[in-house]
Amino acid sequence: MKRIVKIAACLACASALFFSCKEEPGDSGLNVLEVSPSENIQFEATGNEAVTLTVTTDADTWDFTAPEWIDATKTDNTLMVNAQDNTTSASRVGRLEFTAGNAESVKITVLQAAGSGASGDGSVSIVDASTETADAEISVSFSSMSEIPSGTAQVKVVLADAVAEDVTVTLALDPEYLEEYILLHDDMDCELFPESAVKFSSETLTVRAGELESDPVTVTMDASVDGVKSNVKYLVPILAENVSGAEISSADSRVNYIVTRRLEKEVKNVIYFEVNDCNPLNALEYLLEDGTPFFDAVILFAGNINYNSTDDLVYLSNNPNVTALLDGTDTYLQPLREKGIKVYLGLLGNHDAAGLCQLSDWGAEQFAAEVADAVLEYRIDGVNLDDEYSSSPIIGNKWFTSRSSAAGCRLCYELSNAMDAVCDWETEVSVFQYGSLYSLTSVDGVDCSEFVDFWVANYGGSTRPQGNMTLKQCSFTSVECNRGYIYGVDESSARSAKEEGYGWCMWFAFDPSGTGTVSSNYSTTFPAMQSVARGLYDMELLEPTGVYNKIGEGQYDPTRYDFIH
Repeated sequence: MKRIVKIAACLACASALFFSCKEEPGDSGLNVLEVSPSENIQFEATGNEAVTLTVTTDADTWDFTAPEWIDATKTDNTLMVNAQDNTTSASRVGRLEFTAGNAESVKITVLQAAGSGASGDGSVSIVDASTETADAEISVSFSSMSEIPSGTAQVKVVLADAVAEDVTVTLALDPEYLEEYILLHDDMDCELFPESAVKFSSETLTVRAGELESDPVTVTMDASVDGVKSNVKYLVPILAENVSGAEISSADSRVNYIVTRRLEKEVKNVIYFEVNDCNPLNALEYLLEDGTPFFDAVILFAGNINYNSTDDLVYLSNNPNVTALLDGTDTYLQPLREKGIKVYLGLLGNHDAAGLCQLSDWGAEQFAAEVADAVLEYRIDGVNLDDEYSSSPIIGNKWFTSRSSAAGCRLCYELSNAMDAVCDWETEVSVFQYGSLYSLTSVDGVDCSEFVDFWVANYGGSTRPQGNMTLKQCSFTSVECNRGYIYGVDESSARSAKEEGYGWCMWFAFDPSGTGTVSSNYSTTFPAMQSVARGLYDMELLEPTGVYNKIGEGQYDPTRYDFIH
């Protein structure tokens, strides 16, 4: 049974009427286009029966494209498709694409099993030398735009059995393979690495007679060339050609590299989104000139710690807005994480006896277990604590103790342990320097640096290391965007903070949409963000081209709209 109890926060915001520019179905001016069935089509190598697809549209005509190995016959509102016999040893994948008028196209993936293998006996294969596989990932990390390194890999030829004469293979790039690779990997979002930026130390590989593998060839991928962006997956498709002395199957003739360039930030940006007002998908729109997200962490502000006096229970309480985001994690939270932006649930007091810094040791352990269950269920990266808005604890009740920084640190410690116990990914605890969490202490001999991952300052100040913490766990400033509390965020102070060794800059209540209960604060905040980007990364922060709206209590719009500045 889930420990998570979803109860609306005690303080409800006044109802407001929201307007959205999202068009209703039928009002968009677009044609309708539907294809049934719409699932992927799977064919065997031979002996297949045709599949009939039905097309529904209000356009005057419709059309389609199909792979060359697919036979397709169009009749009125149907398309009959079948796969030609596959006599190769490699599986085939392609896509049917339907168009009609100005409707959005419909795409259906078609797969066919490998045949008997007329293309060879598979005695030769090319592989990545370090993994012995045909696929590998390479991360090219850098901390300065002037020092972007190249990615390197080594490719070799492997024989199943030794042969009596030399085997030679020529390597080449196969850019036409990109579409098939994307289809084979569940529509992976990737692009082709520039061909001109890929170099082979030798284009020929040789396996000497009587041996089983060749010496490796080094592949160098220059990640500094124009057009290569950070946080984008690039495919380097390498194909074995002109094989002599042995047979090679289609399936064994490729090795593929996914190359991703990553900026390793010395200072990171964390943003608290007031989710009663703002859609957290807006974090996706703020990119440095190399494609790296400006924001590294998003805090959903906030879930609540609450006390039910009737049942004598301290529990996690989420208002309708927090609940909508957690329940819609695939739509609103996982896209952030996929771009490398961590997502944390904020925890906040809610005007009753439960508080983040007044739980007994037992109470902290119980509450931490419930919160950890939520982190696990919604697949997020941890929690953030803000000790505000709690009433006095009930002394003598098993849940509570006197308010203190020691009690707050105990909860941080229990949260860290509980999340580690249930999540198979890295989770973190962070703290806003306020209330009894104005200082941090050790717990049971464990230093606070071990269970508090970063500590952000109150407005107008900065945090300093506690215990064995370093400045990398501290923020050099905090910005309250909606109230205009912009301190220490000019280019010079940001650069100085980086040189001093700070690890964080905090932004609170940024809202570029103005679709919640507050007006957009983009025009006053964005210039400060640009200054910070120059000071911290020596890069420009690009102006956003899109915006995401909030459309009502417990309602967000996942549609990306053009952002009019």
